[in-house]
Amino acid sequence: MALVMAACHEEDSVKTLADSSNTPPRIASFSPALTATVVALGWEQSLVGRTPWCASTAPIVGSLNDVDLETLARANPTLILIQQTQTGAPPQLEQVARAKNWKLEFVPATSLDDLRHLPFAVANAVGQPAPIRPQLLVDALEKQLAPCAASQILSPAILLYSDQPIGAFGADTYLAQAWVAMGGTLALTSKGNPNLSMEELFATQPKSIIVIVGAVGDKDLAQSHAVLDDACSKRGVSLLALYAPKSLLPGPELATGLQQFRAEIQRFCGLQAQPIQAPALDAPLTPMNSPHVSTGQIKQDADRP
Repeated sequence: MALVMAACHEEDSVKTLADSSNTPPRIASFSPALTATVVALGWEQSLVGRTPWCASTAPIVGSLNDVDLETLARANPTLILIQQTQTGAPPQLEQVARAKNWKLEFVPATSLDDLRHLPFAVANAVGQPAPIRPQLLVDALEKQLAPCAASQILSPAILLYSDQPIGAFGADTYLAQAWVAMGGTLALTSKGNPNLSMEELFATQPKSIIVIVGAVGDKDLAQSHAVLDDACSKRGVSLLALYAPKSLLPGPELATGLQQFRAEIQRFCGLQAQPIQAPALDAPLTPMNSPHVSTGQIKQDADRP
Protein backbone atom coordinates (compact mmCIF):
# COMPACT_ATOMS: atom_id res chain seq x y z
CA MET A 1 0.00 0.00 0.00
CA ALA A 2 2.84 2.37 0.86
CA LEU A 3 4.47 1.71 -2.51
CA VAL A 4 1.17 2.36 -4.33
CA MET A 5 0.63 5.65 -2.45
CA ALA A 6 4.20 6.77 -3.20
CA ALA A 7 3.76 5.98 -6.87
CA CYS A 8 0.50 7.97 -7.00
CA HIS A 9 2.14 10.91 -5.24
CA GLU A 10 5.04 10.89 -7.71
CA GLU A 11 2.60 10.76 -10.64
CA ASP A 12 0.67 13.76 -9.24
CA SER A 13 3.93 15.71 -8.80
CA VAL A 14 4.94 15.07 -12.42
CA LYS A 15 1.46 16.11 -13.61
CA THR A 16 1.60 19.33 -11.55
CA LEU A 17 5.04 20.16 -12.98
CA ALA A 18 3.80 19.52 -16.53
CA ASP A 19 0.74 21.73 -15.98
CA SER A 20 2.99 24.48 -14.60
CA SER A 21 5.29 24.35 -17.65
CA ASN A 22 2.27 24.78 -19.93
CA THR A 23 0.93 27.81 -18.07
CA PRO A 24 1.69 31.03 -19.99
CA PRO A 25 4.29 33.11 -18.13
CA ARG A 26 3.48 36.53 -16.67
CA ILE A 27 6.60 38.64 -17.20
CA ALA A 28 7.53 42.06 -15.84
CA SER A 29 10.72 43.53 -17.30
CA PHE A 30 12.79 46.37 -15.86
CA SER A 31 15.11 46.62 -18.86
CA PRO A 32 14.40 47.80 -22.44
CA ALA A 33 16.91 45.23 -23.74
CA LEU A 34 15.20 42.38 -21.89
CA THR A 35 11.75 43.60 -22.89
CA ALA A 36 12.78 43.68 -26.55
CA THR A 37 14.15 40.14 -26.22
CA VAL A 38 10.92 38.89 -24.65
CA VAL A 39 8.96 40.40 -27.56
CA ALA A 40 11.37 39.03 -30.17
CA LEU A 41 11.02 35.54 -28.68
CA GLY A 42 7.24 35.71 -29.17
CA TRP A 43 6.16 36.38 -25.58
CA GLU A 44 4.76 39.90 -26.08
CA GLN A 45 1.31 38.82 -24.85
CA SER A 46 2.95 37.53 -21.67
CA LEU A 47 4.37 40.95 -20.73
CA VAL A 48 2.39 42.32 -17.81
CA GLY A 49 4.81 45.06 -16.73
CA ARG A 50 7.57 47.25 -18.14
CA THR A 51 9.52 50.50 -17.67
CA PRO A 52 8.55 53.78 -19.40
CA TRP A 53 11.44 53.27 -21.85
CA CYS A 54 10.45 49.80 -23.04
CA ALA A 55 8.84 49.41 -26.47
CA SER A 56 5.66 47.64 -25.39
CA THR A 57 2.01 48.31 -24.61
CA ALA A 58 2.21 46.47 -21.27
CA PRO A 59 1.40 48.46 -18.10
CA ILE A 60 4.21 50.63 -16.79
CA VAL A 61 5.42 49.41 -13.39
CA GLY A 62 8.08 52.08 -12.89
CA SER A 63 11.83 51.64 -13.01
CA LEU A 64 14.36 50.05 -10.69
CA ASN A 65 14.95 53.49 -9.18
CA ASP A 66 11.22 54.04 -8.68
CA VAL A 67 9.24 50.78 -8.60
CA ASP A 68 5.46 51.15 -8.65
CA LEU A 69 4.73 48.28 -6.28
CA GLU A 70 0.98 48.85 -6.37
CA THR A 71 0.77 48.51 -10.16
CA LEU A 72 3.25 45.62 -10.06
CA ALA A 73 1.08 43.81 -7.51
CA ARG A 74 -1.97 44.20 -9.78
CA ALA A 75 0.07 42.79 -12.69
CA ASN A 76 0.97 39.78 -10.48
CA PRO A 77 3.97 38.57 -12.51
CA THR A 78 5.38 35.10 -12.18
CA LEU A 79 8.78 36.34 -13.40
CA ILE A 80 10.56 39.68 -13.04
CA LEU A 81 13.48 40.29 -15.40
CA ILE A 82 16.20 42.70 -14.28
CA GLN A 83 19.34 43.62 -16.20
CA GLN A 84 22.29 42.53 -14.10
CA THR A 85 24.11 45.41 -12.40
CA GLN A 86 26.39 45.82 -9.42
CA THR A 87 23.58 47.34 -7.35
CA GLY A 88 21.07 44.53 -7.91
CA ALA A 89 17.37 44.97 -7.15
CA PRO A 90 15.88 47.42 -4.64
CA PRO A 91 15.50 45.72 -1.22
CA GLN A 92 11.79 46.59 -1.13
CA LEU A 93 11.21 44.82 -4.45
CA GLU A 94 13.11 41.75 -3.26
CA GLN A 95 11.05 41.68 -0.08
CA VAL A 96 7.72 41.87 -1.93
CA ALA A 97 8.89 39.30 -4.49
CA ARG A 98 9.68 36.80 -1.72
CA ALA A 99 6.33 37.42 -0.05
CA LYS A 100 4.37 36.95 -3.30
CA ASN A 101 6.56 34.17 -4.68
CA TRP A 102 7.63 36.21 -7.71
CA LYS A 103 10.77 34.90 -9.36
CA LEU A 104 13.54 37.50 -9.77
CA GLU A 105 15.99 36.81 -12.58
CA PHE A 106 19.10 38.92 -13.23
CA VAL A 107 20.26 38.75 -16.85
CA PRO A 108 23.54 40.33 -18.07
CA ALA A 109 23.22 42.53 -21.18
CA THR A 110 26.34 44.70 -21.31
CA SER A 111 29.10 43.06 -23.34
CA LEU A 112 28.87 41.60 -26.84
CA ASP A 113 29.10 38.09 -25.41
CA ASP A 114 26.18 38.93 -23.12
CA LEU A 115 24.11 39.93 -26.15
CA ARG A 116 25.12 36.80 -28.03
CA HIS A 117 23.66 34.71 -25.20
CA LEU A 118 20.77 37.04 -24.34
CA PRO A 119 17.95 35.15 -26.17
CA PHE A 120 18.93 31.88 -24.49
CA ALA A 121 19.33 33.58 -21.10
CA VAL A 122 15.82 35.04 -21.28
CA ALA A 123 14.33 31.75 -22.50
CA ASN A 124 16.04 29.91 -19.65
CA ALA A 125 14.69 32.45 -17.15
CA VAL A 126 11.14 31.89 -18.41
CA GLY A 127 11.64 28.14 -18.20
CA GLN A 128 9.53 27.29 -21.23
CA PRO A 129 10.26 26.76 -24.93
CA ALA A 130 10.03 30.15 -26.66
CA PRO A 131 7.51 30.56 -29.52
CA ILE A 132 10.45 31.79 -31.64
CA ARG A 133 13.70 29.84 -31.40
CA PRO A 134 16.45 31.82 -29.63
CA GLN A 135 19.01 30.54 -32.14
CA LEU A 136 17.30 32.56 -34.90
CA LEU A 137 18.02 35.80 -33.03
CA VAL A 138 21.59 34.75 -32.32
CA ASP A 139 22.17 33.86 -35.99
CA ALA A 140 20.82 37.26 -37.07
CA LEU A 141 23.38 39.01 -34.88
CA GLU A 142 26.27 36.76 -35.89
CA LYS A 143 25.70 37.47 -39.59
CA GLN A 144 26.17 41.18 -38.98
CA LEU A 145 29.39 40.53 -37.04
CA ALA A 146 31.08 38.92 -40.06
CA PRO A 147 34.36 40.56 -41.24
CA CYS A 148 33.77 43.81 -43.08
CA ALA A 149 36.32 45.39 -45.46
CA ALA A 150 35.26 48.93 -44.54
CA SER A 151 35.96 48.42 -40.84
CA GLN A 152 39.51 47.39 -41.71
CA ILE A 153 40.02 50.40 -43.99
CA LEU A 154 38.77 52.83 -41.34
CA SER A 155 40.89 51.38 -38.52
CA PRO A 156 42.12 52.27 -36.04
CA ALA A 157 38.85 54.02 -35.27
CA ILE A 158 37.23 55.61 -32.26
CA LEU A 159 33.46 55.32 -31.85
CA LEU A 160 31.57 58.22 -30.29
CA TYR A 161 28.00 58.57 -29.08
CA SER A 162 28.35 62.34 -28.69
CA ASP A 163 30.75 65.07 -29.72
CA GLN A 164 29.30 67.88 -27.56
CA PRO A 165 30.70 66.86 -25.11
CA ILE A 166 32.86 64.14 -26.60
CA GLY A 167 31.63 60.77 -25.33
CA ALA A 168 33.28 57.55 -26.49
CA PHE A 169 32.51 53.85 -26.48
CA GLY A 170 35.24 52.15 -24.47
CA ALA A 171 36.93 48.92 -25.47
CA ASP A 172 34.69 46.82 -23.21
CA THR A 173 31.38 48.12 -24.59
CA TYR A 174 29.33 45.90 -26.88
CA LEU A 175 29.51 48.31 -29.83
CA ALA A 176 33.30 48.60 -29.68
CA GLN A 177 33.52 44.82 -29.38
CA ALA A 178 31.24 44.48 -32.41
CA TRP A 179 33.65 46.72 -34.35
CA VAL A 180 36.52 44.39 -33.45
CA ALA A 181 34.45 41.33 -34.39
CA MET A 182 33.89 42.92 -37.81
CA GLY A 183 37.65 43.08 -38.31
CA GLY A 184 38.33 46.61 -37.12
CA THR A 185 40.77 47.88 -34.52
CA LEU A 186 40.20 50.49 -31.82
CA ALA A 187 42.17 53.67 -31.23
CA LEU A 188 40.77 53.93 -27.69
CA THR A 189 41.85 51.21 -25.25
CA SER A 190 40.22 52.53 -22.06
CA LYS A 191 37.00 50.98 -20.76
CA GLY A 192 33.55 52.30 -20.03
CA ASN A 193 32.13 55.39 -21.73
CA PRO A 194 34.73 58.09 -21.05
CA ASN A 195 34.30 61.78 -21.79
CA LEU A 196 37.30 63.15 -23.67
CA SER A 197 38.72 66.55 -24.44
CA MET A 198 39.61 67.35 -28.03
CA GLU A 199 43.27 66.84 -27.18
CA GLU A 200 42.61 63.46 -25.58
CA LEU A 201 40.50 62.42 -28.56
CA PHE A 202 43.24 63.00 -31.12
CA ALA A 203 45.93 61.69 -28.76
CA THR A 204 44.51 58.22 -29.48
CA GLN A 205 45.74 58.73 -33.08
CA PRO A 206 42.63 57.49 -34.85
CA LYS A 207 42.51 57.01 -38.59
CA SER A 208 38.78 57.69 -38.45
CA ILE A 209 36.19 58.95 -36.01
CA ILE A 210 32.67 57.52 -36.21
CA VAL A 211 29.88 59.40 -34.45
CA ILE A 212 26.77 57.27 -33.96
CA VAL A 213 23.62 59.19 -33.10
CA GLY A 214 20.17 57.93 -32.30
CA ALA A 215 18.03 60.79 -31.04
CA VAL A 216 15.36 62.16 -33.36
CA GLY A 217 16.86 65.64 -33.14
CA ASP A 218 20.15 64.31 -34.51
CA LYS A 219 18.73 63.26 -37.87
CA ASP A 220 19.87 66.46 -39.55
CA LEU A 221 23.54 65.65 -39.32
CA ALA A 222 24.61 68.46 -41.65
CA GLN A 223 23.91 71.00 -38.89
CA SER A 224 26.14 69.39 -36.29
CA HIS A 225 29.71 68.20 -35.85
CA ALA A 226 31.12 71.39 -37.41
CA VAL A 227 33.86 71.81 -34.78
CA LEU A 228 34.87 68.16 -34.94
CA ASP A 229 34.71 68.22 -38.73
CA ASP A 230 37.14 71.15 -38.85
CA ALA A 231 39.51 69.48 -36.35
CA CYS A 232 39.49 66.24 -38.36
CA SER A 233 40.17 68.08 -41.62
CA LYS A 234 43.25 69.77 -40.16
CA ARG A 235 44.63 66.44 -38.96
CA GLY A 236 43.75 64.31 -41.99
CA VAL A 237 41.37 62.15 -39.94
CA SER A 238 38.18 60.84 -41.53
CA LEU A 239 34.90 61.74 -39.86
CA LEU A 240 31.76 59.71 -40.39
CA ALA A 241 28.55 60.70 -38.59
CA LEU A 242 25.61 58.41 -39.11
CA TYR A 243 22.10 58.02 -37.78
CA ALA A 244 21.83 54.41 -36.63
CA PRO A 245 19.61 54.34 -33.53
CA LYS A 246 19.12 50.58 -33.41
CA SER A 247 22.87 50.04 -33.10
CA LEU A 248 22.58 51.82 -29.75
CA LEU A 249 20.05 49.29 -28.43
CA PRO A 250 21.59 46.31 -26.59
CA GLY A 251 19.13 43.63 -27.59
CA PRO A 252 17.75 41.75 -30.61
CA GLU A 253 17.38 45.00 -32.59
CA LEU A 254 21.17 45.33 -32.60
CA ALA A 255 21.27 43.01 -35.62
CA THR A 256 19.18 45.49 -37.63
CA GLY A 257 21.25 48.39 -36.30
CA LEU A 258 24.53 46.77 -37.33
CA GLN A 259 23.09 46.00 -40.75
CA GLN A 260 22.54 49.72 -41.29
CA PHE A 261 25.90 50.54 -39.69
CA ARG A 262 27.70 48.21 -42.10
CA ALA A 263 25.87 49.66 -45.11
CA GLU A 264 26.87 53.21 -44.12
CA ILE A 265 30.57 52.51 -43.61
CA GLN A 266 30.71 50.47 -46.82
CA ARG A 267 29.15 53.39 -48.69
CA PHE A 268 31.56 55.81 -47.03
CA CYS A 269 34.52 53.78 -48.27
CA GLY A 270 33.08 53.48 -51.76
CA LEU A 271 32.57 49.74 -51.44
CA GLN A 272 29.59 47.70 -52.48
CA ALA A 273 27.43 46.46 -49.67
CA GLN A 274 28.30 42.93 -48.65
CA PRO A 275 25.59 40.33 -49.33
CA ILE A 276 24.73 39.66 -45.69
CA GLN A 277 21.04 39.28 -44.96
CA ALA A 278 19.80 38.90 -41.40
CA PRO A 279 16.49 37.15 -40.78
CA ALA A 280 13.62 39.64 -40.82
CA LEU A 281 13.06 40.74 -37.23
CA ASP A 282 10.99 43.79 -38.15
CA ALA A 283 10.28 45.97 -41.16
CA PRO A 284 12.88 45.87 -43.97
CA LEU A 285 15.75 48.28 -43.59
CA THR A 286 15.34 51.47 -45.60
CA PRO A 287 17.89 54.24 -46.24
CA MET A 288 17.49 57.00 -43.65
CA ASN A 289 20.27 59.54 -43.99
CA SER A 290 23.48 59.66 -45.93
CA PRO A 291 26.46 60.07 -43.63
CA HIS A 292 28.12 63.44 -43.31
CA VAL A 293 31.63 63.10 -44.73
CA SER A 294 34.52 65.17 -43.49
CA THR A 295 36.84 66.91 -45.90
CA GLY A 296 39.60 64.82 -44.33
CA GLN A 297 38.65 61.85 -46.53
CA ILE A 298 40.52 58.66 -46.00
CA LYS A 299 42.95 57.64 -48.73
CA GLN A 300 42.28 54.12 -49.94
CA ASP A 301 45.11 51.99 -51.29
CA ALA A 302 44.39 50.87 -54.79
CA ASP A 303 45.51 47.33 -54.08
CA ARG A 304 43.32 46.90 -50.99
CA PRO A 305 40.18 44.79 -51.35
